Amino acid sequence: MSPIRRIVPATAATGAISVGFGIFYTTSDIKSTPVSATDPIFNSNFYKRYNPNDNPPIHDLHVIRLPLNQIDSTLLQDPNKLLERYCGGIWAGAGFTPQRILHTWFEQPNANKSQLWSRAELLQSDYKIDTDIAGNFEVVDRSEESILIRGGDKTSNRGLRVLDGLIELTARIDRERDVAEFGFKSLFFQGAGTTRELPMPGPVVWLHELYAKILLRSGVRYVLG
Repeated sequence: MSPIRRIVPATAATGAISVGFGIFYTTSDIKSTPVSATDPIFNSNFYKRYNPNDNPPIHDLHVIRLPLNQIDSTLLQDPNKLLERYCGGIWAGAGFTPQRILHTWFEQPNANKSQLWSRAELLQSDYKIDTDIAGNFEVVDRSEESILIRGGDKTSNRGLRVLDGLIELTARIDRERDVAEFGFKSLFFQGAGTTRELPMPGPVVWLHELYAKILLRSGVRYVLG
């Protein structure tokens, strides 16, 4: 069995566990679109480094906009804090909890003190570059409005991966329209070797997109006033 075929069932299992959460967390106010071919992420040094053979990715973008009067007023005073709370809510919230529990069962979270595992740690982190989230996600870039995270395998795997991914979390305040916009963009691809096949079959892609919406909804819950 190929490495991809071993990884995909685990991804499917995580998505399946989260389907129940999707009914509650995923609503029609989340806008979903493919990532544009001209999106800067495809020309980023990170994408080129992790996918040097330009293997085909799956990609999706999910966005939700909320009136500013629904957002915690203290977070609106500092865009960095808004972004950090949104990011913290994604990893500390109910959407990621099943996957976090699975990782704690099969890994040793106490072996690396620099990794974030508990809800408190995940909520309080400033998500600076090199932040390690549950041993499986790592912050690789950061700006005032976005956090770029590498996923797809354990963070200890520093080289090219059979399944690799980039997740870009964004939080933007639009005072002219009186809304805050939260985004969850993801790309997954085979980084090691060369292939013309997508990294996941259709049903798993559907589960992945549902899971992305669940995480987005989970994160937004933590920025509400």
